Amino acid sequence: MVDFVFVNQPMFNGIPVPREPDCSSPQLDDFMQPLGLMYLAGVARDLFGKEAVRLIDANVLQKDYDWVAKEIKKEDPKIVIGNITAPTLYYDTKLADVVKENSSAYYGTWGPIPSAIHDKMFKDFPNLDFIIDNEPEDTLKELLQNFESGKKNPFAGVKGLTYRTGKTYKFNGYRPLAPNLDHLPIPFYEGVPMKLYRTPFNRRRPMTIMRTSRGCPASCTFCITGGQCDIYRGYGKPWRAYSAERALKEIELAVKEFGVREINFFDPEFTIDKKRVQDIAKGIIERNLDVVWNCTARVDYVDFETLKWMKKSGCYGVAYGVESADEGILKRVKKNITLSQVESAIILTKAAGIKPSTFFMVGLPGETKETMKKTFDFAYYLMRKYHIRPQCTIATPYPGTCFFKEAVENKWIKTDISNFDQTLASIEYPTVSKEDLQEFHDMFYKKIAMNPIRLFWRVLEIRNPEEIYNAFIHLKERLISRGKHVR
Repeated sequence: MVDFVFVNQPMFNGIPVPREPDCSSPQLDDFMQPLGLMYLAGVARDLFGKEAVRLIDANVLQKDYDWVAKEIKKEDPKIVIGNITAPTLYYDTKLADVVKENSSAYYGTWGPIPSAIHDKMFKDFPNLDFIIDNEPEDTLKELLQNFESGKKNPFAGVKGLTYRTGKTYKFNGYRPLAPNLDHLPIPFYEGVPMKLYRTPFNRRRPMTIMRTSRGCPASCTFCITGGQCDIYRGYGKPWRAYSAERALKEIELAVKEFGVREINFFDPEFTIDKKRVQDIAKGIIERNLDVVWNCTARVDYVDFETLKWMKKSGCYGVAYGVESADEGILKRVKKNITLSQVESAIILTKAAGIKPSTFFMVGLPGETKETMKKTFDFAYYLMRKYHIRPQCTIATPYPGTCFFKEAVENKWIKTDISNFDQTLASIEYPTVSKEDLQEFHDMFYKKIAMNPIRLFWRVLEIRNPEEIYNAFIHLKERLISRGKHVR
C-alpha cells in the first residue's frame, strides 16, 4: 500500500497517447514517458520517500482500466493524480470514477487544458476533487504537506489549486511562478519502466524526454505555452530554465543510473539562452556521456557556434516551427519570423552536421486556399532542396490560448473539445471549410511525408538496427492512417 498514486491512463482505442501539455494526439507506437507525472511523483518521493509513491503507466504497459482499478484497490491511496489531454478528455477522466469506485482517495488532475475549463471539468466530472492550475510542483508540495499535517481543509488557501466545494468549486488563484527551476525534483525515473519507452523517430533506446526550461518569450497566439491569454496558466509563459549544471545533473543521472542512450529535449524552445546550451553541450562532452539527442528551436534563436557545440555533444536533429509560408498569417498569429530566416536556419543546421526538420500548421486565422498552396509549395521546396522532413498539423484552438478566444468570438469552432486534436480539423473560416483543412492535411502527408524520394533519403540516414525498426513502425503508421487521425 502507498499513500500517493500517479496514473498515466490506458491507451485510447488501442493507440498510445503521449499525454504532455504540448503533445497529446494518439499516435501508433509513440510511447513516451509521462514526464509531468514523473515530476509530481518526484515531489511526493522527496517529501515522504519512494516507498510512499507509485506511478502507474498503464499506457506503456498496455493495460486497461480494469487492471488500473485492481491496482488502485490494492494500494488504497490517499490521493490519486492523473493526466488529461484535450482529444482524450472524456476517456482520461474515467479515471476519476475508477478511483472513487475502488478507494476513498481524493482524485485530481493538472495541466493547461483542465485549468482553462473549470466550469466544464467540475460540472461534467462529479468525481473530480481538484485541479492543479499552473506550474504544479510547488502547489502539490504544499497540498501534500497539508494532508500530512492533518489540516482540516488541506485544499484551502493553496495557491495554484482549484477544488470542489459541494456542487460548485473554489479557485484559490494562481501561484507565482518560480523564477528559478533548479529546485525542482528529479523526475521519478525509478518508478517507470524506462526500457519500454520509444517513439518512431528515435535512433537509440532506452530513450527519455526531458524538459530543462519552461515558458517562451514569443507570443504565438495558437501556442499552449506562449499563446496563453493568462500568462500563469499551465507551466506559465515567462521563460525560465535550469542552470546548465542542474540540467547536466539530470542528464548524467539518466544516462548512468537508468541506461538512457537518447534524449528528446521537450523544452518549448531549447536554444533561447545560447551560452546555457553551449555549457550543457560542453558538459556532456566533459563527462563523456554516451548519449544522442534532439530538440526544438525557433529559427531566429540559433547560430552556427551553438549548433557546432550541439553536434559535438551528440545532437542529431533540430525541429523548427514554421507554421505557414504566408507572411501575413505569420504576422497575424505573432509568430514573428520570415521565410528567409527559416531557410537560413536550415542551412546553418545542415552545415553544422545536424538534421533539420520543420513543423507546418494549416488552418491558422487568415487561411485561404491560396495561402495553403503557398505553404505546401514551400514545404515541398524545403524537402527537395535540403532533404528535410516537413510535418503538418491542423491548427487547434486549445482553451486558454488567444487563438481559442478569437475562435469563440468569431464562431469558428465546429466540434467539441474532445475532438481538439492536431490531426483532426475542428475549425472553419468563411474562406476555407473544415473539410478543406482536413483534405490539405491528408494530402500533405501523402505527397510529402510519404513521398518516395523522402523515404529513400530516410533509409540512407539509418545508422543501426534500432533505427530500422523505428523507421518500419513509422512507415506502418503512415500507411495505416494515411495521414489521418488514428482513432
